[in-house]
Amino acid sequence: MLTSINLLTARLKSFREDATGTLSVEAALILPLLCWFYVASFVWFDAFKTQNVNLKASYTLADMLSRETETVTDTYLTGLNGVYDYLTNTRHPTYIRVTTVKCMSDCTNAARHLHVDWSYATEGRAPIDHAGIQTYKDKIPFMPQGDTVILLETFMAYEPLFNAGIPASSFENYIVTRPRFSSKVDYGGAGS
Repeated sequence: MLTSINLLTARLKSFREDATGTLSVEAALILPLLCWFYVASFVWFDAFKTQNVNLKASYTLADMLSRETETVTDTYLTGLNGVYDYLTNTRHPTYIRVTTVKCMSDCTNAARHLHVDWSYATEGRAPIDHAGIQTYKDKIPFMPQGDTVILLETFMAYEPLFNAGIPASSFENYIVTRPRFSSKVDYGGAGS
């Protein structure tokens, strides 16, 4: 009886000290985790890169509009959406909305009255009307009475390549800028 207990103890000790096959077991346990981490880091990096490129492209379009001295048309603004698509190099749907806003009264307090000179949106989206601009008061800075600013909104639908914790969403940017070389940007499109 004592020999069988000694034999069992020796075999358990041998089993405990045996390290053959541990590398395979560790690899089988860790490899899926490493693959998931690699894919997740790629998806998160892509989302932040896309958001950053989207913001830079929005500022570029706002700068282009602020330098405009000629009357802009539907064709110009649709072409501006094409420039936006080119700058962002995206496979996702995009659209832009350009609105010129004038402050009519009480321009230095929250009760100010904003007026839409004109608004145009690409891809069949709705432009902003006089009632709708009042919801943008927190996005438009205070300005002198009678002054005009350009509100550029860019929208990009984003869907990650893999499900790694980032849901499908849209990147939206609001850029407010003043015209540089004229008092306002005129619109001569179909809805003017």
